[in-house]
Amino acid sequence: MSDLSVMFGRPPRAAAVDDRFELEEAALEELGLESYPVPLDPIVLGDVERALRRLPSPDGRAWLYRGWMLREEEYAALHEAVADRGEELVVDPESFAEATYAPRYLPRLGDRTAPARWTEDEDVAAAWELAQELGPPPWIVKDWVKSAKEDWLGACFVPAGADFLAFSTICERLLDLRGDAFETGFVIKKHLELATLPGWTADRRRVTDEHRLVFWEGELVAHAPYLDVDSALDDPGRFAPLGRLVESPFFTADVARLAAGGWTVIEINDGGSSTFPEQLDPRDVYRAVAASFGFGGK
Repeated sequence: MSDLSVMFGRPPRAAAVDDRFELEEAALEELGLESYPVPLDPIVLGDVERALRRLPSPDGRAWLYRGWMLREEEYAALHEAVADRGEELVVDPESFAEATYAPRYLPRLGDRTAPARWTEDEDVAAAWELAQELGPPPWIVKDWVKSAKEDWLGACFVPAGADFLAFSTICERLLDLRGDAFETGFVIKKHLELATLPGWTADRRRVTDEHRLVFWEGELVAHAPYLDVDSALDDPGRFAPLGRLVESPFFTADVARLAAGGWTVIEINDGGSSTFPEQLDPRDVYRAVAASFGFGGK
């Protein structure tokens, strides 16, 4: 069985951002697992081999990518370059896409998530026509991967009574904010009212009761509130079936309690590029990963 190592991908500017990978590196060291950094800039620029020069000599390792988000073609190039070394990325490009792009995973979730429609381009008029199938707004608009919820009213939330002009203004603002990072097309989801907790976010939005769940090899291995708030997840086992719905060995699911009762899945994300919440102990994740490779850890 291959030895497991973790590959942390970070751009040079990461030093100014708290991505918390230092905590994960410390957790891995405590568990007796190796980790190595690789620069993302060469990968993005198409020179993956240069990025991998910082890794130790090939020794049949299995690599788990943890790093900033890559595009599908960039991740595929990384996968190929690792294979050329005679080693492997644990998550293959197909699994990466399955957990990254909303049109790939939304059909699998069924009524566990809000009804949604999507386009395969930036045609705002086509997005408006498809959105009518959801019934009248409010809706949420994002691209295939991310929203611009930091500009909630300007580029994400379509309020009740919005007409095409209002909708198109929001879509155009989303396009402006995402820029070259805009992924493929629009995703429009029916807005569901979420249960709230005491307090406010930095952008003056109510704090909703959301949690991030981490799945490894089909099993729920860790979870924590999405924000650093006092909120316990009752009966996390109710979400265990998600591990069998998404065809990826490593992914996260964001779930939220509904104001009317019950729960909804907000989105699925590739585990490699998902931020672990403040209250999530990365050792819980890496113990599960290590155990599947026959390594008990500490």
